[in-house]
Amino acid sequence: MSIKDKINTSLKNKKLYDNLKTFASTYKQAKANAYTGLDFDELKTEMNSLKELNREKVDALFEEFTKNACKTGAKVYRADTGEDACAYISRICKEKGIKSIVKSKSMTSEEIHLNDYLEDKGLKPVETDLGEWILQLAGEHPSHMVMPAIHKTRDQVAELFETALGGKVDRENIDEMVKIARHELRSEYFEAGAGLTGANVAVAETGTIGIVTNEGNARLSSSLPPVHFVLMGYEKLVPDFETALKLIRMLPKSATGQMISTYVTWIKGQNESFKSDSGAKEVHYIFLDNGRLAFLEHEILAEALKCMRCGSCANICPAYEMVGGHVFGHVYIGAIGLIMTSMFHGDDKARDILKMCIGCRACSSNCPSGIDLQKIIAELNVYSGKKYGVGKARKFIYSSVLTNPNLFKNLMSIGQLVSKPMVKDNAIKSIPFAGELNFRVLPSIAERTFTEMHKSHVSEVTKPIKKIFFYQGCAVEYFFPQMGMALVELLESKGYEVDVPEVAVCCGLPALHGGDGEGGRRSIQTTLAMMKNPDDYDAYIVLCPSCGFAVKDDFMHYMSDNPDMYKQASVISDKVISLANFLEKEGVELSLEGNMKVTYHSPCHQKRGLGSGAEELLKSILGDRFVPMNDSDVCCGFGGSWSIDFPGMSKGILGKKIENIDATEADIVLTDCPGCVMQIKGGLSKYDRPQKVIHISELLNGI
Repeated sequence: MSIKDKINTSLKNKKLYDNLKTFASTYKQAKANAYTGLDFDELKTEMNSLKELNREKVDALFEEFTKNACKTGAKVYRADTGEDACAYISRICKEKGIKSIVKSKSMTSEEIHLNDYLEDKGLKPVETDLGEWILQLAGEHPSHMVMPAIHKTRDQVAELFETALGGKVDRENIDEMVKIARHELRSEYFEAGAGLTGANVAVAETGTIGIVTNEGNARLSSSLPPVHFVLMGYEKLVPDFETALKLIRMLPKSATGQMISTYVTWIKGQNESFKSDSGAKEVHYIFLDNGRLAFLEHEILAEALKCMRCGSCANICPAYEMVGGHVFGHVYIGAIGLIMTSMFHGDDKARDILKMCIGCRACSSNCPSGIDLQKIIAELNVYSGKKYGVGKARKFIYSSVLTNPNLFKNLMSIGQLVSKPMVKDNAIKSIPFAGELNFRVLPSIAERTFTEMHKSHVSEVTKPIKKIFFYQGCAVEYFFPQMGMALVELLESKGYEVDVPEVAVCCGLPALHGGDGEGGRRSIQTTLAMMKNPDDYDAYIVLCPSCGFAVKDDFMHYMSDNPDMYKQASVISDKVISLANFLEKEGVELSLEGNMKVTYHSPCHQKRGLGSGAEELLKSILGDRFVPMNDSDVCCGFGGSWSIDFPGMSKGILGKKIENIDATEADIVLTDCPGCVMQIKGGLSKYDRPQKVIHISELLNGI
């Protein structure tokens, strides 16, 4: 099945939609409650530092762990590949005459397809985590790192139990279903010749592993059978208990919003076993490489090995919430899953799912290990685009049109003329033969660009307070020039001089997000050439946070091999700011008369790129007329060309945003991003909603 077919199938699954929507809405509050009184940003920065590993450090930790584990009678094995790890477990089982293995939840075993291997060798693996066991009965793989069966409803589970186990099951009685599972699994623990668990941490100073669970099945799997296999990656190694406890402190809070997990189990070496002839349990610690040791030296992917497997990147991902982990992932799911698919299962498996990342950066801000997941995905997308191509049409747009301001302008002028028959009231309600792309009303291309309007504008500022450079970006230039002129007029009315590029140029983000690294690089070079000398300006203001974040972050990254442009990009980066944040920082006095209720949608790259939103400024101006929106900083589903590539997902995400807007009962929806205006206004207009959607520059200029 193609990725498009998988997406469409998932989008039609109402039960999946309801399950993921319910969890996503409750998770955010649960996580916030769990971290009450703690500084999450400070904790994740510390965790990122604590999880800093390289090959030399891992080798030292492994040797220390091995020495201490072997002192207590355990055996330690280094598995170079997944096949190696599977073969080792199978070999030990055959030597011991073991027929079945009880397993607690282990994503590492999923990574190497251990169950399939064991079954091929005549062994019986039995999943004992309730969610994993349900999926084993269903013949499915996990759709979430921590909650593997999150996509299943109680009705589906009851039906599965009736089909697989026989008998009638009360669909409303969850306790009964749990008792059925407990009854079925209890005998498996006693009959199994071996148990297999993963490990959340492996403490080098003592040779101890720590396992975090909510069901207690890992304790039974590790204690009842006479042989215990522990399968883990080298990244689970930590030097001491202090580090281990800090990790375990954050894991449940970020994974499920719990203060602490139900069970935290520490295991060191051999323990007594009534089923062993020697009276002692046989313990095998299996450390899996499968590329990890090489990736520890990788400039970008080493960071991904800091992951603590909490699954929180999926919990707040708008794309995952629409289609679930069986689409937004391969074996591993969520943002980290896209990355680990590239690392452990090949870029051929990752190339399509990498494109499903909308780039909202929610995963990066929510990661308790402080991993910039979205940045890694962006890099992998560029690599994939270089290897597999981005398509001739896109390549032409990214590398020939967006990098050539004059050609871009000429094509937009042609587009403005061609689209005129479809335009009514400055909008395009439907495009012929566009099908599912017609889920929103689109703005028409403006008859005059922002640059043209600004050239005819005469400034009356004679003694400026400060000198500002305004970078308008493509959307303001061609679709919303009034937003740009509102900014110019507002700042000039407050005594600021405003300069703009002589020619409108693209920041390069569309190309970079589309996988064309070279096209993006050329756009950045063209843009920097138009941004003049940063020493002449006090600030570089943007009306599009995505453009702003590209200028702030991508420009330096892609100009790192060009000393002059890197220096220019570095100075500009420190001066990039949104309009609302600039006015707030400058202490500009603003007030607004009227009685209309206003709410605010914070664009993805506003808080998670430029640093802060406009809520506080709006509260100070509007007072009680400002109505906070639930999930105001959750993506609206635009993502530039992403909404064209994945219209069904974009429509679904937009629908949730509209629900939250309706709940505020506001008359006006404000935002800092022209792309968000395009998406939200387009969605509201499509369904004849009364709310007005405007950029914050237009509101503030009316003050």
